[in-house]
Amino acid sequence: MTGRQSVLASDGVSLAVYLDGDPAAPATVLALHGYPDNAAMWDPVVSLLSTTHRVVRYDVRGAGRSGTPTDRSGYRLAQLAADAEAVLAATAPDGPVHLLGHDWGSVQGWYLLGHPRLAGRIASFTSISGPGLHQVRPWLRSRLRAGDLAPVLRQLAHSAYVPFFLLPVLPELGRRPGRASWRSRSDALHGLELYRANIRSGGRRSASQASGRQQIDIPVQVLAPSGDPFVTPPLQLAAPRPYVRQFSGRTVPGGHWLPVSQPELVAAAVTEFIGRVEGGRPG
Repeated sequence: MTGRQSVLASDGVSLAVYLDGDPAAPATVLALHGYPDNAAMWDPVVSLLSTTHRVVRYDVRGAGRSGTPTDRSGYRLAQLAADAEAVLAATAPDGPVHLLGHDWGSVQGWYLLGHPRLAGRIASFTSISGPGLHQVRPWLRSRLRAGDLAPVLRQLAHSAYVPFFLLPVLPELGRRPGRASWRSRSDALHGLELYRANIRSGGRRSASQASGRQQIDIPVQVLAPSGDPFVTPPLQLAAPRPYVRQFSGRTVPGGHWLPVSQPELVAAAVTEFIGRVEGGRPG
C-alpha cells in the first residue's frame, strides 16, 4: 500500500510525506534522505523493506515536493527535528519507529536520538555515511592527541568540499548534480543551506553534548561504505562509539550512495537489525 500526504511543519513549511507497506506491519521505518537528494533516493530500498515493514519517508524541506524555508534559520537541525516530530505525529503516533538515515539524513538521525520531545519514539537507528556533527571534532582531536595523523588527514581530504559549500554565491554557480530521479538542481541549491546553517555550530544543542558527555541508549548500527569519497569508514565507525551504549558497525562494500547501488544489502541489514532489536524487547 502506497500513499502521499502533506504535513505542515511548525514554521508553516509543507512537507511531502510518502507511505509504503502495510499499515498493520509490526514495525515502522522512518527513512531520512541526504544531500543533494530527495525521498525518491530510497525507492530501491523501500521496494524491499515495504514487503515486511511499513515505511515512512519525506522530502526534507527545500527538496522534492516539500516547501522551502524563507531564510537560513529554517534549515537548522532544531527545525529539522521539529519536522520529523510533525511527520511522526501525523503518520506513526502510537509507537516507536526505526530510524534509517543516509548522509544529511543520518546527521539528522543522530540529532533526533537526543531530542527530548522524541524520547521513547525511536526504537533503533541505522546510520549510513553521516556521523553526528557533534561527534566529528572530538574524534579529530582524539586522533591528533594519539598521534594518529593518517585517518585525520584522509578525512580532511575527503571533506575538502565543505569549506567551498560555506562560501556565498560560488557554490550556486558551480553546482551541477548528476541527473537522477532522486535529485535536481533545485534540491542541490536549496540543500546548501544545510551546511551553512549547521556546520559552523558543529550541530551543538548543549555544552554537555558538545563535550562528549551525551549518552545514547537507543541501539545503533552503522554501515560504512568502503569507497565513500566524503566520509571515511574510521570516522563513521569510531566517532559514535563513546556516545552509544548499544553499538554495532561494519565496513561494507560500496560507495556513498549505498541505498541506490546496494539496496539489497541495506534492506537486509536493516531487517536483521530491527529483528534483533524487536526480539530483545521485554514482553
